[in-house]
Amino acid sequence: MTLFNRIAAHCDLHQGVFRFGRLLQVFMKTLLSILSLGPRSFRETWAGFSGSRISGMFWRGECPVREPLRFSFRHWWNYVLLLILVTGVLLWRFTGLDGRVVFGAVVAWLTAGRVFVPWIIHEHVGFLNRWVFNDYQKANKRYRQAVNSGRATSYAYCALGSLTYAEGDTFEAVSLLEEAAVRLPGDVPLRVVLARALIRVGRLDEALELAQDCRKISEDNPLSYTVLGDVMAAKKDYTAAASAYQKALSLAPRAFECHFRLGQAYVELGDIDMAEEELRQAKLLSPENPDVLYWWGKLLCAKGDRQKARKILQKALEQRPIGDHTYQVPYQEIIAALSSVNVP
Repeated sequence: MTLFNRIAAHCDLHQGVFRFGRLLQVFMKTLLSILSLGPRSFRETWAGFSGSRISGMFWRGECPVREPLRFSFRHWWNYVLLLILVTGVLLWRFTGLDGRVVFGAVVAWLTAGRVFVPWIIHEHVGFLNRWVFNDYQKANKRYRQAVNSGRATSYAYCALGSLTYAEGDTFEAVSLLEEAAVRLPGDVPLRVVLARALIRVGRLDEALELAQDCRKISEDNPLSYTVLGDVMAAKKDYTAAASAYQKALSLAPRAFECHFRLGQAYVELGDIDMAEEELRQAKLLSPENPDVLYWWGKLLCAKGDRQKARKILQKALEQRPIGDHTYQVPYQEIIAALSSVNVP
């Protein structure tokens, strides 16, 4: 009897098989990414789960860059657990050790972790809640428990910061992400989220410094130029914003967010033809994205086609989750735009 069968004989795994499969998928993707890309490239180019709300924070369409999975692996408790697993499996395979002994050792170590290093357990459970079970409320609670302990890893600050950003608590997100940025000086995606949070609270000069830091860290990362474009657009310098988005598109031609943000810059500059070209491309890459639909509706308004604009803006409103603040266009702005085209 295999180890898995022995464990299954003593545990009710019928409800957990699917979740175990997803967990295994996370582990294999993480391992393959590290082996094939290396740590730095892994941080910059990891593509998260496409169905996750937070994983699309950077790009909600076809693009090689997504928010990285941040598993808190570098901790001595994890190393011991891995040693127990590897040693146990080898002893079971080659010496006939009862698999229940291995299972018991793992359970005992997990229990010890709850007692002696509860913060790392909170981080692991938060990771599973977020990326495997897509339960962001529980993930927030677990990561918050880890951070409040004062002994959390850098990745806990990153995770809780991005979660609070998505939930609209921007000031707390800034505080958490600033702490994470100090701990992770070479992390571009982290700085992108922090810069966008700073833009939301009006700290544009600090956001610009972060965007410039991103370019110093990695000139080949499209995020470095996208966030620079975001800052310049917030400063109303749409010419500089368009130039930054064009550079990002040269590095990631299928990054729909760059297309629609470039289209947005062209709308503000009054170049309707170029705006239409970029927004059409964004719409092809991500036809249901409410940000894309919003700016497509704004473009139609600028062209005087209010009837089509009304339909597009109505669709943007239907596609926009009220509580998800990772989108660029606030929910209230879509309502306002729709109200304006409904006025005769």
